[in-house]
Parts: sequence; structure tokens; C-alpha cells
Amino acid sequence: MAVDFFNIFLIPIDKLNLINYIYNIETLTTEINMPNWNTNLITLTAKTDEAKKQLHTFIDKHVIVLDNRNWNESLLDIDNDSIIPKPDGIVKLMEMGQILQVYNEFKTNPTYDKEAEKKQRAQNRKDYGYEDWYDFCNNVWGSKWGFCHTAFLNDYGEVIDTKDDLHSNLESTGEIDIKTDCAWSPAQGLMKKICELYPDIEFRCEWGEEQVTEYYGILTYDYKKGWEEKYKSEIDVDEAYNMLDRLGLLFADEDDGYFPNHNTGLVDYDERLNAESDEYLPEDQRVGIIFGETV
Repeated sequence: MAVDFFNIFLIPIDKLNLINYIYNIETLTTEINMPNWNTNLITLTAKTDEAKKQLHTFIDKHVIVLDNRNWNESLLDIDNDSIIPKPDGIVKLMEMGQILQVYNEFKTNPTYDKEAEKKQRAQNRKDYGYEDWYDFCNNVWGSKWGFCHTAFLNDYGEVIDTKDDLHSNLESTGEIDIKTDCAWSPAQGLMKKICELYPDIEFRCEWGEEQVTEYYGILTYDYKKGWEEKYKSEIDVDEAYNMLDRLGLLFADEDDGYFPNHNTGLVDYDERLNAESDEYLPEDQRVGIIFGETV
């Protein structure tokens, strides 16, 4: 979608209003203000009839049908607000901004009232502890846009296009497999809420961020152990390497410089032999680079 940012920023806009309307701009374009994406592979498992019933309810209540395919080539997505709704006052503030989204266009708000907006922000802080969508979503959902670009996958890794097929796949496999993106970090608030709403299921999320060697982990839940979190130093390095490959963050079939560093216990990276070469040191000769420093 083409957005006339030049004309938008000719309009005098105060700093708080940048936060109020940038939500719509960021979610509709990749051209500005994009985060480091966090890739997540989530498996929801039903090992009992009650858990399977709960996952069918999950599909009915939280999976939505899109008009067009998203970034992961899916016609299905997750409705974040159906899991944890943004409060009425937060939504009201989003509709009071100096710039408003009208379908795929951004226009000045002819009824914009700065004092009314200021009062609404104060009321939101009083009522919810957060004044706008950005603060609320980051703190309550765990990521500013929640789940994005979601795809539901079958056992062959193929995208499931309809809710009926998703129900059928759940009935035959006992699982819902989800690939989804989050801005900067996993949307743990939404994930924990799913486990709270559907307590008989088992939940597993493998995640990694674009800075492959720096941020990755595993999140799990079952009704006996509850919620558990494991981060990179707590995960076997070979398991972590295979996980990051499943996430599509590295290419194990090709030599892309990443390797399981058994000296440090972390997935690590070595630079090319030289700037003109596509080759790397043999893996047994690599020492790795962590946070930009040679080990």
C-alpha cells in the first residue's frame, strides 16, 4: 500500500499523537519503523477429549478469515483482541487522533480536540494504568502488535486455508501448529492467556529473533507443570541449532556461517574467510563471534 508520508508529516503533529496513529501506519506498511521480527513456532496439543474440545473452541473464537493472504501466505490469522481485548478507553483514544485511518488512507481528523485527547489519556491512566495502545499492548500482550502474519500448518508444513480444514486437521492430529511473528519479542501475555483460557491443552513455543545468535528460547505450558521459560544458555546447543533452522532463521543445508559452538554452548557465527569469499572456516576451526567480539 502506498502511503503519502510526505504530506502526513507536513501536518504539525505533537509527539503523543505520533504514538496514537503510528499503530495503523506500521501495521499496514513495511516501509518505515519496522521492528526486529521475532519468529515463533507454536504447537497447541490436545491429549484428552476435553483438551481437544478446548482447541476446537480456540479455532471458533480466535481464528479469523482474511480477505487477502498475509506475509506467511495464509488466509487465516489470530484475532489478538479476542484473547485480550484492548479496553474501551484505549480504543476511544485511537479514534481521537490528529491523523485517522480511513480504510487504507490516512487523513487529518476534522474534529480533533487536543484537550479532549489529553483528558482521555489521563482517564486511561487512571482506569487501566496505561494511556495508549502502545503501552497497553507492550505490557499486557507482551508485544506491540501481538501475533502478526500468522499461518496454521498441517503435518507437511503446508498452510491451512480454511477454518473447516483447521478443525479437520485438529481432529486427525490432536494438534494446532502455528507459525507467527511478533515485534521484538514473543507475545507472552497473549500466550499465557491462551493457556489460562484453555487449561487442559499443552503449549509449546519455539522462538528466535532476527539477531539469530543473541535471542532465542522455548516457552511451554501444561496443567501439571504450569508455565516454563528456557532461554539460550539453558538449551542444549544442538537442539537450539535445529530449532533455529526450523524457524527459518538459518540455513543448515548450506554453510551460512552459523554453527553449534560446543565450547560456549551457544549457537554462534563466524565471519567469511574474507569479504570476497562465500566460504567459511571449517566448522572444527571456528571460534565464533558473540556480541561482536571474537571468543
